[in-house]
Amino acid sequence: MYMLWIWLAVIAVGLVVELVDAGTLVSAWFSVGAVIPFFMSLWRTNNPAYIVAQVVVFGVVTALCLIFLRKLALKYLYKGKQERTNLDSVVNKKLKVLRVDEDGTHAVVKINGIEYTATTESEEITFEPGEEVQVIKFEGNKVIVKKVEKK
Repeated sequence: MYMLWIWLAVIAVGLVVELVDAGTLVSAWFSVGAVIPFFMSLWRTNNPAYIVAQVVVFGVVTALCLIFLRKLALKYLYKGKQERTNLDSVVNKKLKVLRVDEDGTHAVVKINGIEYTATTESEEITFEPGEEVQVIKFEGNKVIVKKVEKK
């Protein structure tokens, strides 16, 4: 009878930890793994071999869920969500051009103490040292900018 309560506790703790630590989808599978042993414990057999069988079923089901279902669940739960980076906070920020290349189509700007190569979406725009540009987005290690119109 006591195993019934142990499996209920495992299910509850797994769900509570998953709610607190949302997004990882690890402890939820312990709750899933405890469901079958919970139903097994309803037979109220306190035979040590039966308890070992419950623990083995719990371990196998949990491991299979972690190995096969976690990746699949993450794929569908977080579909279309883009991972945010620290550089996302720089989008729309205005920067000064430090220097330009020979033809003026690529510039160097400094963001948080790091120099980045900057370019525009259209290659016919040229840069001048000291002019102000606004960050549009990042593509790899390049900053895509647009010129700030002087008032």
